[in-house]
Amino acid sequence: MGIYSRLSALIPDQSCVLCAESAKLCVCHECESSFSNHQPRCKSCAHPIGGKLDFCGQCLAHAPVFNRAYTLYDYQDAIADLIKIFKFDHRLCVGDYFSHQLYDLYQSIVSKGVEYDAIIPMPLSRSRIAERGYNQVLELLNVISKKTNTIIDTYSINRIKATQPLSALNPEQRRQEIKGAFKAQAMNYQSVLLVDDVMTTGSSLNELAKVVLKAGAGSCDVLTLARAESKFN
Repeated sequence: MGIYSRLSALIPDQSCVLCAESAKLCVCHECESSFSNHQPRCKSCAHPIGGKLDFCGQCLAHAPVFNRAYTLYDYQDAIADLIKIFKFDHRLCVGDYFSHQLYDLYQSIVSKGVEYDAIIPMPLSRSRIAERGYNQVLELLNVISKKTNTIIDTYSINRIKATQPLSALNPEQRRQEIKGAFKAQAMNYQSVLLVDDVMTTGSSLNELAKVVLKAGAGSCDVLTLARAESKFN
């Protein structure tokens, strides 16, 4: 038995936030097994696709400015409930659980030879941070920050526009609402990974990528916790 296994045995179980059964990181194995992650996905935007295509029709017609998108889950059912609990009910144990899962995905990406000079989390406006008390994306990056040497850059990009919630807006309204929301300092990263919790239409991440590339970055990829199905598709 390794030291991690011995230490894990000493950690008291928590209750699963979804079903109240015993769990190590506040999500039990049974609930975890119900999480959806459809494959294959569009390599550009991570939207589920069928057949043997690499890209969805939307990206073939209008590709985002970021190169590649990776995601862990489909934003539905238990995953949607968990993310809402994490973001709006201040259940940071859920963020800790997701942080470990995101680290595993990140490791699988870089193990294939992909390198990033920096990770840039989606910035929140000051008013949103004051309302929520924390930036949930930074919480998702806790394990990556502790276990890797990749820079978590929280200084080069500022959110200078407090946008209204985008969930009720159609894709064009989202693009207009998020336009001009970010301001960047000059940067010389060759490759940047942009991280957010959920991607729906990709408008926010695409706008962030535009600003990062204009500031001097060579290329951008995207990593999200979940990929949502836009109701406007």
